[in-house]
Amino acid sequence: MEGGTSLFIQKFIQSPMQIGSLFPSSVALAKKMTDSLSWENINEAAELGAGTGVITKEIIRSMQPGTKLHVFEKDEEMRRKLHSHLPEISVYEDARDILRSINKSEGTLDAVFSGLPFANFTSNMRLEIVDEVYRSLRPGGVLIAFQYTTQMKKTFQHYFKTVDISFVPKNFPPAFVYICEK
Repeated sequence: MEGGTSLFIQKFIQSPMQIGSLFPSSVALAKKMTDSLSWENINEAAELGAGTGVITKEIIRSMQPGTKLHVFEKDEEMRRKLHSHLPEISVYEDARDILRSINKSEGTLDAVFSGLPFANFTSNMRLEIVDEVYRSLRPGGVLIAFQYTTQMKKTFQHYFKTVDISFVPKNFPPAFVYICEK
């Protein structure tokens, strides 16, 4: 999307606790988040904290025909840009309300991708979101989240049966990618 980096920097300056980083995710990070999945088993997925759509575009590139993607972004301007540049996706506001937003019952999603800056949220908000993600995933479904620290490791391990962490140095700042299986 044109102007994605400048919009991202502007939004970070306005709301650093909501955005989490001065720069959007790198293509290397987006590929790391999407390359670990068997996409033929993904019929319905969600992305939380889509920002300017770097990871969103990589998800769409990886999806099989017929896969449904639900995108969540808190910032209204970024939501509008995502919807105008990617009209085929559904865009929602609040990641604490995944199931109600997409009008689905528990255990529906095959995968959830997250770029949310959990370190910037209150403990209660982190738990609300992780609980909602867990409830939205089917058994065997996965959460793939990137973070700039390993702060969320224990929380993810509390909810998910397996949690694998890898490091992506080709991102600014470098990031950890969590793959968490329900």
